[in-house]
Amino acid sequence: MNKMIEIKKCSGCGSKRVRKVKNSIYQCEKCEAIFGFCSLGDSYDYVLPFMTKDVPAENQRYFDFTCISSRGVVRRHGWFDVTTKLITQLG
Repeated sequence: MNKMIEIKKCSGCGSKRVRKVKNSIYQCEKCEAIFGFCSLGDSYDYVLPFMTKDVPAENQRYFDFTCISSRGVVRRHGWFDVTTKLITQLG
């Protein structure tokens, strides 16, 4: 029987050096982006659903979640402030 092996790679920089954070959530060891699959509510543990501005570039990280919600499958992606977990840029 053939088994498909899924190779995880960062959706921010493409690096294959990623570590599992929890269940299907991963963090890139190169750019520290966080990405993966989870419920919409669980994604708020990593990035809150509110915006902020004037965040230094060194505090911003990329995020990319595919989420299950009451509306079906949704995607949340952009940049967030690692200190506050607030979104700095969408898309």
